[in-house]
Amino acid sequence: MNNPLLQEEHPGTGLSFPAALALVDRLGGDALWTRHCRAAARVAERAGELLADRSPVDREFLRVAALVHDIGRHKTQDPVLHGVEGFRFLSSLGHHREAFVCVCHIQCGLSRREALQFGLPDRDFLPRTLEERMIPVIDSVVELDRPTTIDARFASLARRYPHNPLFLATVDRSHRRVRALFDHIESRYGISLEKVAAEALG
Repeated sequence: MNNPLLQEEHPGTGLSFPAALALVDRLGGDALWTRHCRAAARVAERAGELLADRSPVDREFLRVAALVHDIGRHKTQDPVLHGVEGFRFLSSLGHHREAFVCVCHIQCGLSRREALQFGLPDRDFLPRTLEERMIPVIDSVVELDRPTTIDARFASLARRYPHNPLFLATVDRSHRRVRALFDHIESRYGISLEKVAAEALG
């Protein structure tokens, strides 16, 4: 979707899917995070196909964003900081629209105040476009490279980081936000991303 306001806000070059895949492969190889990202991209591809006749959607960007949303994990496995590192890395390459997704998928978005605490630019990093809103949900219906439910995924996240109180304090809020986005997408566009994940990865 060519949105002039979005292009003005996120100037830079778009990242093609082959280039994104080469980048992920170079940085992560067969790491667990790359398996997750590839699976998320398959879910995004299928979701884009289903949405194509229901709403204007940038299918290429959706697939690329799903593929690179966790690219910061080549630097850190921290549940929040990997989004910050992904933003910095992709921004340094001029891929600002994709970099924004790296941040707005963590905790389903960061407020301006939260962004400043992590050394990010002075602005909100909240998902607004359809594609940006879909990425946190797609991330939440893929456990490693297998389909899951949102509830099961957040339970898994809470178990995975028992010694990270800063992250644990935000899990319930993130769960509610993702659930709200999931419900919105299902009611407005008639697709369940949990079902899409099961179909794409089953």
